[in-house]
Amino acid sequence: MAPNKHLSRFDFEDCPDDFELPSGDLKRGRKMFKKYCQQCHSIYPDNRTTETGQFPLGPTLFNIYGRASGQAEIQQKGHDSRVSDILWTEGPLMNYMKNPREIAQGNIQMNFRGITDFQVRVDIVHYLKTLDWTNEKILNPPERPSSLAPLRWYQMYQKSRSDGPKDS
Repeated sequence: MAPNKHLSRFDFEDCPDDFELPSGDLKRGRKMFKKYCQQCHSIYPDNRTTETGQFPLGPTLFNIYGRASGQAEIQQKGHDSRVSDILWTEGPLMNYMKNPREIAQGNIQMNFRGITDFQVRVDIVHYLKTLDWTNEKILNPPERPSSLAPLRWYQMYQKSRSDGPKDS
């Protein structure tokens, strides 16, 4: 390869666009999603993050499968700094997780180097395919509890009042 040759996104792909996903482990996919993706991406339609307690930096990955790239709202990003011209199916998802900077041609701000393990990517794609409108658990997430510290202080205060010395 010539040193000045401009590499296209296709030079880093190990899965063609019409790639058929082999069997995978959905439970492991969820675990690996939490490890690699959930720090910045929501799984909910309204892009909230309830498990990690932070505001997501990236777009929601809810209903990602079959969605065109650049369609979801991304915080602090213009339309020109997004991945474009990709339909998120098995092949593109697998390739993007392997080397996101090359597929996006440098237009990402993720601190994510990619996942080289083929089976981990397969498992994550299987999990991503469950994040759709048929998933009742995702559509009706538990409410994020507010801080319990004031409740604990109040309960301790009430207990101290009831345990104190009694006037006779």
